[in-house]
Amino acid sequence: MTTRTRPAGDRTRERILEVALPLFAEHGFAGTSVRTIASAAEVNVATLAYHFADKEGLYDCVVQRLHEDLAAAFPSEPPRGTPEEVLRGYVAAAWAFTVQHRQHVRLLLRHVLDHGAQPAVVLDEWSDRLLGRADALLALFRPEWPPHRRRLLVLSLMHLTVRLVLEDPGQLARMSGIPAERLEDEVVAWLGDLCLRELGLAG
Repeated sequence: MTTRTRPAGDRTRERILEVALPLFAEHGFAGTSVRTIASAAEVNVATLAYHFADKEGLYDCVVQRLHEDLAAAFPSEPPRGTPEEVLRGYVAAAWAFTVQHRQHVRLLLRHVLDHGAQPAVVLDEWSDRLLGRADALLALFRPEWPPHRRRLLVLSLMHLTVRLVLEDPGQLARMSGIPAERLEDEVVAWLGDLCLRELGLAG
């Protein structure tokens, strides 16, 4: 049995995306040059241009990858279980996803700080789709709420999760008073409690 491998062009494209992510996250769009990315990926500038046209095209692809992963990680149909089981499961999954995609999250936050807004590709292609999916989930538990109220809850939990994930774990443990070995479990449980309380589902 033979193992199927990606074409060389696909592997090159993936390598460029992999090295561009931490550079954009650390230095922002303006602070990261095409030559720096090409050098880190061990390709020439022409190869980068072949795959992504220009730096903006590459940047948009990096941002797109995060949202493609997010759409794949959270199915449109919620799993079975009690409301508490379902919501705590989503909160835990959101935490794990954010931890796994920490560099993507740093990139998006840096973009907002540098430009005062989300990347256009996020608003044009992903925000309504993903927020609509989250709104539909919360509507199962609070159908009487207007959509904007459910979306504000989603955004609030999302931003809080991002902020806590990006905090230095040692500092977060020190500030919260939670032993380091229990930090993640306690924070995820607290976020779940918060979600349930805001929805009026806490026991």
